[in-house]
This record gives sequence, structure tokens and C-alpha cells, in this order.
Amino acid sequence: MKKTKTINVNELQARASQVIKDVQEGEIYQVMRYSEPAAVIIPFEKYEELKGECRHCVEEIKTIIKHNSKIKNQSSK
Repeated sequence: MKKTKTINVNELQARASQVIKDVQEGEIYQVMRYSEPAAVIIPFEKYEELKGECRHCVEEIKTIIKHNSKIKNQSSK
């Protein structure tokens, strides 16, 4: 993966079209506001991938909780 580029809000406003083109080609931008990270711009495909991974993790956590709840119920009988 390419190195994350840093851009401030003012520069982003001036170069938005080019930044979007760069992101479509795989670049990742960290947007800074008052010298603090404010946002990250990533390709849509990467966003979809991360969203899917998050959904998978949530399902795993639900399964673990359900399993632990069953064990707790069995041990309290």
C-alpha cells in the first residue's frame, strides 16, 4: 500500500478534484485541521473492505457473548 499523504483543510478545498482522482488511484490522505488529524480519505473499495471486516468482527463478538452466556447459565444450575 502507498504511504499516506497529509493535507490540510485549506489545501484540500483548493485541490479537491485532484485529491479525489488520487484517491481513486489508490492514494490515502490524512486531513489535518489546526494541526490535528480530522479525517482520512480512502478509496471506496478500501472502505467497503474495512466495513466488511468490521461486520465480521461484530458477528464474532455476538457469537462469543452468546456462547459465554450459555456457559454461565449452565454453571449456575
